[in-house]
Amino acid sequence: MTGATETSSLFELAFDRMPVPAIVLDPRNRVLRANVAARSVLGLEAEALLGRSLTEVIQSDDPTWCSTDPVDQLGTPTIGREIKARVGGKKRGLRVALYPMEEEGADRGRLVTVRDVGAKEHDLDEAQDYKASLEELCACVAHEIRNPLTGIRTTVQFVGSKLAENPFAGELAEVLKEMDRIEEIIGDLLRFGRPSEFTKETGDLNALVARVLDSMEPQLKAGEVEVRRNFSTEIPEFEFSPDNLQQVLLNLVRNALEAMPEGGRLKVTTTLRTYRSERGAAAEVFVSDTGHGIPEGLLEDVFKPFFTTRHNGTGLGLPISLGIVRAHGGRMTARNRTPRGATFRISLPVGGREAAKP
Repeated sequence: MTGATETSSLFELAFDRMPVPAIVLDPRNRVLRANVAARSVLGLEAEALLGRSLTEVIQSDDPTWCSTDPVDQLGTPTIGREIKARVGGKKRGLRVALYPMEEEGADRGRLVTVRDVGAKEHDLDEAQDYKASLEELCACVAHEIRNPLTGIRTTVQFVGSKLAENPFAGELAEVLKEMDRIEEIIGDLLRFGRPSEFTKETGDLNALVARVLDSMEPQLKAGEVEVRRNFSTEIPEFEFSPDNLQQVLLNLVRNALEAMPEGGRLKVTTTLRTYRSERGAAAEVFVSDTGHGIPEGLLEDVFKPFFTTRHNGTGLGLPISLGIVRAHGGRMTARNRTPRGATFRISLPVGGREAAKP
């Protein structure tokens, strides 16, 4: 027994002195042990950490940063994700990585490493500046194209009215069709470049999802796509922008339809997800299809501006949708399904725990 005790003490000493800032959590995310390096990064003594939920110690606007759910961690590099958080009343930039600990299939908790972003804050500022510049450029280009396009459309329509019986009338109709396509691209550029401000109102998320599916029913039937609805009755009414969320859902359903050119199945699920912290709950929408899926290695690129796998896509639909979801304080992720297809998830905060009760 003495040898076992000495070995245990040695491991505890090694953990406490290792240079990697590490924290051990129990299955309920409560801190069991934090080594010297971790306490130094957080600027807290052991007494302020032990027994507390880590999400209370590190308070982030991202409610899923401490989750080991594969969907929550989608796209997170092995070195961890960067979060903005409040620790001990101070705003911090941290890089956190989670490692589940299992024994014979049982959840024993997790190991968390936490590092100070420090000098990388400047890089984040540069990324924000680049994004802002890109948005402004898109808006300017869209306006510059829209003005002459309006004049061209008027001229083409006038000429077409004079050539109603002429064989060239059909050619002019094709020109107008292509101009409609250009107008659609301009609209995407403007929505990405200068997102409209919106007002939230208390509403029923399930009702909104149902309206979107009802509006798309003719196209889905024509595409031989079977629709399955699985709506949770536990989601309370909460504040969101119906018009903007409708735009997001329409985009996801249209993308799913295009991913199934030979027909398939579309499943739309809503759930209420609760968290073991003061962060409350989130209403989630899953849009799943049985299409060709997202090419391997491109999952992290689908939300980047101008990235598209469609020959006629602008690559702005998903970035615009992501911006709307983030403006609601939510998250949006994508993953491939087995054996085929893809799932997009929208997660929206519904307020505190009390608000999460049906």
